[in-house]
Amino acid sequence: MVTFDRLRPDTPRRRHLWLVVGLTLLVVALSVPVGLSVLNGTWGSRSDVPAPASGIITESQRDGSVGAPVLPDAAGGYAPEEQGSAPQAGGAVTSVGTKLARTAWLGIKVGDIAGASSRVRAIAEAAGGQVISESIVTAPDPTGSVENRKGPEGVSEEGFLPPVGVNEARLTLRVPADALDKVLTDLSSASLGTLSYRSSQSEDVTETYVDTRARIQPAKDSIARVRALMVKATSLDQIVLLESELARRQADLDSLEQRLAELELRTSTSTVSVTLWTDETAPPEPDDNAFLTSLQKAWDAFLASIMVVVTGLAVLLPWLLLALVVAWFVRRWLRRRNAGAPASSD
Repeated sequence: MVTFDRLRPDTPRRRHLWLVVGLTLLVVALSVPVGLSVLNGTWGSRSDVPAPASGIITESQRDGSVGAPVLPDAAGGYAPEEQGSAPQAGGAVTSVGTKLARTAWLGIKVGDIAGASSRVRAIAEAAGGQVISESIVTAPDPTGSVENRKGPEGVSEEGFLPPVGVNEARLTLRVPADALDKVLTDLSSASLGTLSYRSSQSEDVTETYVDTRARIQPAKDSIARVRALMVKATSLDQIVLLESELARRQADLDSLEQRLAELELRTSTSTVSVTLWTDETAPPEPDDNAFLTSLQKAWDAFLASIMVVVTGLAVLLPWLLLALVVAWFVRRWLRRRNAGAPASSD
């Protein structure tokens, strides 16, 4: 016969189990934001500054601010290099007009896919633009090729655009920004086909453009000053440190110039995506590998989440070990105190 006492759970052991489970979940929950911060580069963004090498230090080593290398002067002090990360106060600022990055989309029902595509190409060329990508499907592909599922510059359209179906065409145009309105008007005319939809958007990138352009010349001046310091360097340690600083500043300048070039292209030209179809347009055939692709994406997401948790645990590991040591000493102290306490009389 089973008694009531045997059915009662072991309360202290169960409490310990729940305590361990709760602490484990708390540690994992803390590791997620920490891991994301580390992987995104926002954890500890202020890096430690290396020790000065053979009489050459940086401004950051003296006052904690990021600065440029400096060489000792004749009086034994340090002559800092003037910074070039921002325009000098009171300097001339060249004003620019509003910089807009414009993009448009059109959908047109036509009678002849090939003829309409040629007409779209002619409109783009007449406006001084060009066709940067073109996908035209007039019949099923017996080879099963997926070339018609590629977007601009070979980028797969999976995830942001559906594949091109039979008797359908998709063209991406790049036209001068000041000719965009005329191109849209010509493409929307009844001579090409029946307009189904037309949309456009504008992004104001003036602030980013002005900031990027204003930082390029100071970056060049800063590189020139570092090169001048390299001529004055008297030891190998100084040369190595200056070369490292020069490489970093050159990389920053290259990044600024690339960003400015991209902004120039986005604001001087506009992108127009044109989709053409007919009454005979058939939807694209389903992808047989869609299930496997979904599984692959899910597996990649799982691995990414594991990486986040592991990275966070690695950062928190020293603190966890310290917490375990403190908990062990506290528990030992409590046991000794309880063992030394006199028993209460009945």
